[in-house]
Amino acid sequence: MPISLDCIICLTRQSLEAARFACCDELRHTAVLKRTLELVHNKGFTTIPPLVAQEIQRIVRDETGNADPYSVPKQEFNNLMLSVREPLRQKIRDAEHPLKMAIQLAIAGNSIDYAVRGDWSETMVLETIEAALKQPINGDIESFIESISHSRNVLYLLDNCGEIVCDQLLMEELQRFQPKLNITAVVRGAAVLNDVTWTDVRQVGLEQSVTVIDNGNDAVGTILEQCGSEFQAKFKQADLIIAKGLANYETLIEYNRNDLPQTVYYFFKAKCPFIARFAGVQLGDLVIR
Repeated sequence: MPISLDCIICLTRQSLEAARFACCDELRHTAVLKRTLELVHNKGFTTIPPLVAQEIQRIVRDETGNADPYSVPKQEFNNLMLSVREPLRQKIRDAEHPLKMAIQLAIAGNSIDYAVRGDWSETMVLETIEAALKQPINGDIESFIESISHSRNVLYLLDNCGEIVCDQLLMEELQRFQPKLNITAVVRGAAVLNDVTWTDVRQVGLEQSVTVIDNGNDAVGTILEQCGSEFQAKFKQADLIIAKGLANYETLIEYNRNDLPQTVYYFFKAKCPFIARFAGVQLGDLVIR
C-alpha cells in the first residue's frame, strides 16, 4: 500500500514515545529521535510503514538497552482486561447471537493500541471498548460465519496486549460454534510496540485452550519472508486466516493470491484516517474485510 505523509509524523511520534517508555534518559531519547529522523529521511517515503516501524523499534531497543519498552503498560492492560473477562464472557453468552457479539468484542478490543496513542488510562480503555460494542460492523459478518462453518484449521494472527483477552473470548465462541475447529494463535517472535508475545499469552492463559506459536520475527504486522519455519508450515496448512489489527492488514495486503491462497479475514478498528480512506470505511469503524 502507498505511504501517507501523516505516516511519517506518526512513526516519528511512536519512536519518541517508545524511547520514553524504555528509559528516563533524555540523551537516549535524543539519540533515538536523531536515528529515527535519519531512517525516515532515507526510507520513510519509499517503504511501507510497518517495515519502517520495525526498524524504528529496533533503534529504540538498541539505544535504550530495553528489550521490551512497553512491558509495564502491557502487563497493566492485560490485567485490566482479565479483571473484566468474566463479565465480558457473560455478555457474549447472554447475547441473542453469541458468536456475533464475540466478533464485535474482538474488533472493539483492537482499540487498545499504543501505536496510535501513548496516553491510555484504564478508564479510557473500558469506555472505548464499551462504546465500540454499540457500533455496527462495517463488513460481511455473515460471510465470515459461513466460512468458519466450513473450516477446520484456522490461523489467528494476534495483535495487541489487552486485546488478547477479547481474542481469547472469540476463540472460545468459535470452538463452541464449530467444535471440530483447530485454532492456532500466532504471537510476535520478539517484543515490538505493545504487540502480543509469549509473555502475554502466559499471563492470560491462552495456551491452555488453543495451540500457540510465534512467527519468529519482530515485525510490526506479518512479513511472510521474515517469518520462521514453524509459522510458514502452519500458514500453508490453514484454510482460513484471521488477521487482527492495522499492521497485519497493511502487510498482508501487499501479497497476491498465489502467496495467500487461503481465505483471509481482516478484523480491525479504523483508527488511522489514511487506512480508513484506503479501506473505504469511516474513521472509527469496526471493520471486517
